[in-house]
Amino acid sequence: MQWKVLCYLLTVLLAPAAFTASAANPLAIRVESPIPLADNLGDTWVAAWAAGGTVYTPSDDTKGFHAVANSNIAFNKVIGDDVRTLHGITVNAMKDYGKGGQKGADGCTWKSSGCYCLDGTIYWVVARHKYGEDSADPQRRQPASNASIIKSTDFGKTWTRSAKDNYERPMFPGSRFATPYFVEYGQDGRASVDNADRHVYALSNDGFWDNGNSLILGRVARSKLGNLMGTDWQYYSGGDGMDDSAWTSRMAQAKLVLNAPGRLGMNGAVYVPGLGRYILIGWYYPAGGGKLKDARHTTNWDFYQAPKPWGPWTKISTHVSNPQGYYSPQLCPKFTSADGRRLFVMTAGDWKEGDYYRLTIVPLRVEGE
Repeated sequence: MQWKVLCYLLTVLLAPAAFTASAANPLAIRVESPIPLADNLGDTWVAAWAAGGTVYTPSDDTKGFHAVANSNIAFNKVIGDDVRTLHGITVNAMKDYGKGGQKGADGCTWKSSGCYCLDGTIYWVVARHKYGEDSADPQRRQPASNASIIKSTDFGKTWTRSAKDNYERPMFPGSRFATPYFVEYGQDGRASVDNADRHVYALSNDGFWDNGNSLILGRVARSKLGNLMGTDWQYYSGGDGMDDSAWTSRMAQAKLVLNAPGRLGMNGAVYVPGLGRYILIGWYYPAGGGKLKDARHTTNWDFYQAPKPWGPWTKISTHVSNPQGYYSPQLCPKFTSADGRRLFVMTAGDWKEGDYYRLTIVPLRVEGE
């Protein structure tokens, strides 16, 4: 194990950063050396930055921090203001959602996607996922369906809706909006651009943990988010997203805001005030689904920027992660520099290797323009 870690560190330190930028979009993002946190195990970490400064984060297929859980999903908090000295605590092992890998009658397990803190309440998306080895997908991708939003007013200790309600009456039936990630704006959901002071936005791919194909954008009035009603949501259908006419209550009429077949594992976008832009990381396994033989060792991160949450989205850089295959990268707004040039990602890697399958902070440096 120590030999593997040494080889990996030498690879990171000696290899040049892998990034590209097009002539038309000179902005590029350089990926720097990862910082793994100790005493945790799991993936799909997402930052919910609370008013008090604490970052709350879910983890999936997880033991949480200090091995206090063995869960499909768990809820944690990460404490500290320096990314190199962070430590975590598992707040809730979410036992109602099953032990790690536990399947229901539908052959699926509970997994999660977006998580956001808004006006003192935490909102978190859960859905049914079928592992790639069982999914019958030709690429052995992991499909997702039947998402719901749950909320906590005590920072993760208790949650509404129940697992039973989410299973029997999901907010978003089907796969088109099965992996929503809230578009994040900052601490406790403070926002003043693009009508985000009145609406909450969320991006979802077409129902895959790995290697999805396209994204659509949903919104709900901030005043109605806590109702946890799928019928309160609308979907971007084209035009100027600042106008109500650009939105429809019919999900089937949603316009694709980004289309990149096989290259959009579930993930979301963050508004970076210093840049005045939205940044999104489209990630995928270039070999195909993550459960194909040896696919887990290599992932690509495609960095996109947009002036609005509805786009247009433009790819600006690509980074290759090997041998650790870091996946589900999500920006953590708390540590973003004032000028937006220093960003930090929460991620995890190869689920068969404990050195990588943990919460890891990856620093980014924005270059150009």
